[in-house]
Amino acid sequence: MAKSFTLHPADGEPRIHDLELAAPLAFGGTKRLRDLINRKSRDLALYGVLHAVEKPSGVKGRRPTREFFLNQDQAIRIVMLADTVTSVEVCAMVIKAFIEHGHSQSSAPPPAPDLAPMLSILQQIADTLALLTKHMAPR
Repeated sequence: MAKSFTLHPADGEPRIHDLELAAPLAFGGTKRLRDLINRKSRDLALYGVLHAVEKPSGVKGRRPTREFFLNQDQAIRIVMLADTVTSVEVCAMVIKAFIEHGHSQSSAPPPAPDLAPMLSILQQIADTLALLTKHMAPR
C-alpha cells in the first residue's frame, strides 16, 4: 500500500479528497466513509472548516453527492474513527503526504523583495546631495 495521496488546496490549506481515503482505508466504500464524516462532522469541525463540495450525480433523477476535502487533522481523525485493518497504514500515508507537502512548500525560494521604493528614495537622496555640493567651493 505505497500509494501517495494528492493534496488539493481548499480554504487556504492542503486537503485530502475523501474519495482517495476510501479505497486504501477498506471501510466499505465511499458512501460508508461519507456517512461517517457526516455523523462526525461536529467533531471534525473542531479541527477547522469541514470543506464540502456538492456535485451533481450526472444521472437524471439521482441526488447530488457531497464530497469532502479534509485537512490533516480531520483526515487523521476520520481514519482513526474508521478503525479498519489498514487504518494505521493509511494514517501513516496521510501524515507522510502532509509532511512531503510541507517540505515542498518550504524548499521554494522566498519571493524577492520589491526594491523599487528603496531605490527611488536613494535616488532622491543622491540628487539632493548633488544639488547641495554643486555650489560648494573645493577646499
